[in-house]
Amino acid sequence: MIILLFAFILLFTTVLQAFMPKFLKQTEAFGVYVPEQYSTEKTVIRLKSKYTRVVLIAGLVILAGYLLWSLTQNPTEATLALISVGVQFSMLFISIGYYFMMHLRVKKLKEEQKWLSGKSEVRVVDIKFQDKLKLIPKVVFIIPMIVTIGLIIYTFIKYPEMPDMIPTHWGPNGQPDDFSEKTYFSSIAILLLLLVMQGMFLLMSEGMRFSGSKINPANKKTSLAQQLEFRKYTSWFALFISISVTLMMGYLHLQTIHPDISSAWVMLALPITFLVVVLFGVLIYAVKVGQSGSRIKIKEDSPNLEHSITAVDEDRYWKGGILYFNPDDPSILAEKRFGVGWTLNFGRPASWIILLLPLILILTIAFNL
Repeated sequence: MIILLFAFILLFTTVLQAFMPKFLKQTEAFGVYVPEQYSTEKTVIRLKSKYTRVVLIAGLVILAGYLLWSLTQNPTEATLALISVGVQFSMLFISIGYYFMMHLRVKKLKEEQKWLSGKSEVRVVDIKFQDKLKLIPKVVFIIPMIVTIGLIIYTFIKYPEMPDMIPTHWGPNGQPDDFSEKTYFSSIAILLLLLVMQGMFLLMSEGMRFSGSKINPANKKTSLAQQLEFRKYTSWFALFISISVTLMMGYLHLQTIHPDISSAWVMLALPITFLVVVLFGVLIYAVKVGQSGSRIKIKEDSPNLEHSITAVDEDRYWKGGILYFNPDDPSILAEKRFGVGWTLNFGRPASWIILLLPLILILTIAFNL
């Protein structure tokens, strides 16, 4: 079962990474801005296809090797877990390494062909953009947090009835294999982690409200409509993940108070079901929405502007096309250039707080168990 689970994760991530260029805007290739009229340039299309082919083949070879090794060598549980995690990271490093190769090639091509030569850079701003947004109200994200706080209160009420040792990890067979001594802190540690994650989903949804829009001057109406839909779907997706995590971690916590509500089979099936549901949610989101809503079909298209006008080239703010550093941009969140979703604007001090504070809290909770 564990072998099949890790094989499924490896296959899923390989396919998602390999076909990532299909989910991105045509005006961005491997983290580099591509003016509208060069988006169908043969070399750019060829590099995208090559990336898909190389990453897909590499992932399938690694998958075949992993299955052959795990099914013929009969490894111990600890070795299997170590190698299984290792192959996931190996595939990630391969895809990232090849991405950077493609990033440099597109960047060089852009300089050699002088894509921006003779063009006026235009930034389109919709002053009513925030009023048009249809994000999930923050009170909806707060509801799962209230449920978690309720579980904390319930735990303190039931504290005297809880066992002296609290399970903190479950093995592949669904049985707990690691415990912490019961204290008021250890009894609610999993709920504190849940609160941190719920707060992060809330911040992500609300952060989109104040993030500047990237409207394409060559197709303003379509670009604006896709931007609005993209943020709406992302808000819904964040809520979906928040609720899913709350249900899973809430159940895991309740079974430590009431062991009779669970079984080894349930404890084995629950995280697997959660993982499959979330992964398919990610897939549906990527295929339906795409980067910046680029895959959302809009009925009314606006005519393209003349080739002498292009969007503002912000390549200088993107380090490797992945990390965004722009101290002049008040936005905390920025749309990813490679990948579907959002990243932080590391040019703003508040972004570092948003990144480090949850990490510190999670590590503090984990190391005090």
